[in-house]
Amino acid sequence: MKKRFKTLRFQLLFRSLCILVLLLVFVGAMQYVFGKRLLYENRAVSIQSYINSTEPTIWNNIKTYKSHPDSSEKSDGAVRPAFIYPGVTIVFIDKKTKDSTVLSTDPYAGAPPTVKKSVYDEALKDTMALHYKITKNESGEEVLIVFQAITIDGKEAGVIQMSTLTEPLKDVLLRQISIYSTLSLVALLLGLFTFLPVVRHTLKPLSQMVHMMGEINAGNLNKRLPVYRKQMEIDTLAISFNRMLERIETSFKAEKEAKERIRQFVSDASHELRTPLTSIHGFIEVLLRGAALQSEQRDRALNSMYEESKRATRLIEGLLFLAKIDRVPSFEMKRGNLDVLIREMEPQLSLLAKERRLQLLLEDDAKAVFDRDKMKQVILNLVYNAVQYTNERTGAITISLQKGSSGVMLMIADNGTGIAPEHLPHLFDRFYRADPSRSRKYGGSGLGLAITKSIIDNHNGTIDVKSEFGRGTVFLIRLPAPD
Repeated sequence: MKKRFKTLRFQLLFRSLCILVLLLVFVGAMQYVFGKRLLYENRAVSIQSYINSTEPTIWNNIKTYKSHPDSSEKSDGAVRPAFIYPGVTIVFIDKKTKDSTVLSTDPYAGAPPTVKKSVYDEALKDTMALHYKITKNESGEEVLIVFQAITIDGKEAGVIQMSTLTEPLKDVLLRQISIYSTLSLVALLLGLFTFLPVVRHTLKPLSQMVHMMGEINAGNLNKRLPVYRKQMEIDTLAISFNRMLERIETSFKAEKEAKERIRQFVSDASHELRTPLTSIHGFIEVLLRGAALQSEQRDRALNSMYEESKRATRLIEGLLFLAKIDRVPSFEMKRGNLDVLIREMEPQLSLLAKERRLQLLLEDDAKAVFDRDKMKQVILNLVYNAVQYTNERTGAITISLQKGSSGVMLMIADNGTGIAPEHLPHLFDRFYRADPSRSRKYGGSGLGLAITKSIIDNHNGTIDVKSEFGRGTVFLIRLPAPD
């Protein structure tokens, strides 16, 4: 039961009904206040209209009647003014003497109240306005009093005071409020039974979303919530959930790929390290079996062990370098001329190329922001890669550098064997070799191009490769222009 009270459906229904009740109470209170004022004012206007519509001859009789208030029809010239207004007591207040004379009484009108003289003076000043007052008489009954100045023989004679009990008016007002309260209660009940299915229907898409979200787990993150239900808030919520699911799905895929890369990396590293270690272990066994006593076999075994140990060292250094870049890249980035750096490396590159033709096509003043040592390593790696796949006598390696508004472009091309199209997408993967036999022959570990790409990525640059099998390969490096 407590859970039902906490549901969005119940809270919407309860709060809506509370707001409706408050509105109905407010409207009822305003109706009572303004209705009461309107009833009193209409009653006062009705009484004032009666006074204004009375024949002037009747007011003329007031003079004689004031002198003989106890006479009836005609006695000594005194004529009683003829007033027929049930439920109203009529009193005349003389302008000069402020004396009051009761002209007509009604037992249902109550005793005539007394008011301050300033009220009469105000009625005499503005004869056209409506002057009325709510007060209590000597019996403690609430009465409505209307004041109207009159003229006798063309002169202001005084004020007519007409008073009536307000209890009948209150009875009318209470009947109206009772009717309003009854209708309001009926409206609340109708609203309750009408609003409940409306809320249930409106929140149905939200309930379906909750049900679908409960079914989504790590195994079916490709599910998406339906949108465009013509409810902006729920559609926005569904879109937000779908975007969140897309991010979670992407994160899961990235984590899965990262785990797979780590697994493959560990497997490849183990395989690469196992090869030199196995060779070293085999040569040690040969030496232990007696080859150490023969100088020729001993020297051959020691030289092979030395080469294998160098190969394992290079592999470990490459792994450590990649791990360091992945974890905390440390580059000394400085602005400089890349063409100057390449020209400084020309002797080293010529030595590496041996008999192959090395050509430098460098534009002057090719400025960029780079780490000198790391860029040297990139150029050496790519030239070494070109050396491996070109013929020593007929091979040609071209290093060209071009500058532009967006940065500099470095190209290292060769006329070697080229790379098959199926190998190009994986060329920068760690431990990947397009030709394993040739790489092992020259001591390659499959990390050179992976290291090169990591360095270029940390320079905010790009590296691409274009190759035609049997005709050669071109590596293109683009570095952004310095700010």
